Amino acid sequence: MLIPKGLKTVRRASQLFGILYINLYFLVLFSKQIYMGPCKSICVPFMYCHACPSAVFSCPIGAVQHYAAIRQFPYFVLGHFALVGLLIGRTACGWLCPFGFLQDLMYRVKSRKIEIPRNSLIPFLCLLVLVVLLPFFTAQHWFSKLCPIGTLVAGIPWVSWNPVNPATGVPTIAEGAVGAMFYLKIAILVLLLAFFVVAKRPFCRFLCPLGFFSGFFNKVSIVKIKVGPGCTECDACKDNCPMGLTVREDPSSTDCIRCLECTQCQHVECSVFSSRENPSEAAASTISK
Repeated sequence: MLIPKGLKTVRRASQLFGILYINLYFLVLFSKQIYMGPCKSICVPFMYCHACPSAVFSCPIGAVQHYAAIRQFPYFVLGHFALVGLLIGRTACGWLCPFGFLQDLMYRVKSRKIEIPRNSLIPFLCLLVLVVLLPFFTAQHWFSKLCPIGTLVAGIPWVSWNPVNPATGVPTIAEGAVGAMFYLKIAILVLLLAFFVVAKRPFCRFLCPLGFFSGFFNKVSIVKIKVGPGCTECDACKDNCPMGLTVREDPSSTDCIRCLECTQCQHVECSVFSSRENPSEAAASTISK
């Protein structure tokens, strides 16, 4: 599949669309309550807090926690994971996720940059312990209690605004409800925001349980990255990759967010279905013409 020269512009526009289409509940300014209509039963393919004042859809990780807390198997949510994964793998992380977009922007801030090693154990533990086991045994949504995305798009807006709920006649956030847990969430968010400036997508690489799960579908999804045999190992793919991957080593890596930045190298391409011609052959053919 040919990649447009304006790839970065297209991807930024897609990421902005991801922010827009989940935040369509403008009536919150009048209702002063979160949207609880039929769309809230639909999960987006990325992490975003359902308690955000303007959110229309639900967070898939929040949905898994909900079913774990009530001790029911999440058939619908896992079906959603499987469908999205088989179609696009982890592509939503690179093209739609608002928190991924924030990390991309903050990494552009001029500062000393650091390389961080890949680690799949921590997001696995987040998924297993905070998303499944603790909610199952305590009936509490532990990942949501600490989630920096929820803090940024739901916790801070509600605490700052704190409107009077017209249904109850009392403030949304009760007096004294903001305590140590809220300030712990703020501290986690601030530390991560600082980390975003010096390292490439640290939340995606170290903490995101959804990205960890979705990454396993990269090997079977119809969106694939291919590296031609003419690869010169110039590491242009690694330099452009927001996840710091050397694409030639594993084009189907579970960490790959399918952002296609690596396709700026002529030896790398994205193909929705397997093509007959590898990237190097295509480049040679174009040059010869």
